Amino acid sequence: MIADAIAKAVTAERPKTRYAVGFGAKPLIAVRKVLSDRQYDALITRVGGLPRD
Repeated sequence: MIADAIAKAVTAERPKTRYAVGFGAKPLIAVRKVLSDRQYDALITRVGGLPRD
């Protein structure tokens, strides 16, 4: 799945800035448009299981 996206990006005549890859990628893009930077970072930190600063 990721390798396919990389191959598509490398061979594209006009590659996109970002590619949505994997389960949940497209909903996260939609959420990103609604949340502030701080809220989005907190969400990603919580979902990713990263330690909070």
